[in-house]
Formats: sequence, C-alpha cells, structure tokens
Amino acid sequence: MGKLSTASRGMTPVVSKTLAIGLATLYIAGMTTALLGGVVPAYETRAGGELSERVLATAAGEIERAPPAVAGSVERQTTLTLPETIANDEYRLKLSNSTLALVHPDGAIERETHLSLPPAVTPQNSTVSGGRVVIEVSGSLANRTLGLGDKQ
Repeated sequence: MGKLSTASRGMTPVVSKTLAIGLATLYIAGMTTALLGGVVPAYETRAGGELSERVLATAAGEIERAPPAVAGSVERQTTLTLPETIANDEYRLKLSNSTLALVHPDGAIERETHLSLPPAVTPQNSTVSGGRVVIEVSGSLANRTLGLGDKQ
C-alpha cells in the first residue's frame, strides 16, 4: 500500500470548500433567474392593477365631488395628489365625456370608470399625467364645465 504524502493532505478541504461555493453560486443564480423571470413581474403586474383601481377610484371620487351645488357662477380648482408612477411606469388620466380612464403602457393595468356627474355639468375632454392633478370647475349652475388641468 502506498503511503499518504503529507504534502497532499491540505487538498481535501480546499476541494470541498470550492465545490460548496460552486453549488451555492449555482443555487443563487437559479433562484434569481426563476424569480426575476416569472414570479416578480407577475406580482408587479397584479400589484399595479390593484393600485390603478385605487388611483382611479380616488380620482373619480374627487372629480364627482368637485362641482359645487351653489347658485351663481363659480371658478373652482381642486388639487389632487396621486402616485407619480404605477408599476414603475408613468400613466395618464383621460377624461372623455363622462368616462375617466387610467392609461398605462401595460394593458393589464389600465382601468376605466363611468363618472356620476350632475346633468348640468359638462366634462371637457382632457388628459393629464399622474402626480398632482388639478380639477377645474367653472360656469353657472345651469351650465358648468369640468376638466382636468396641468400640475401646479
């Protein structure tokens, strides 16, 4: 039988540690690829969809409350603060007739709702980016206009 040389005894711990580091690196790389390739984007889209529903509901509620029920002519501006982005992308609020739509680059996040406005209020077609939104109401009680304006 051959004798074990004292010069090669230190190789076993080095080889085992190198293999352990290699396996750990492969595990981490595999998990990162799996999460960033499927789980995280799907979660981000679902979370973005829920946030867009809340943003749209908040904006619709403020727009519906904006026209005052007072006699005479009014000039009123209400500022609404919404998130700047949804799912790391900018979005727009589009007011068209009595419909408020949230327009987003990801179609799964887009939403729209019908507004309940008084019959004498005419919505002006307008589009604004998210963030600070100005709701503008003007005119007499019998003929008021409502629109979305730029940020102040």
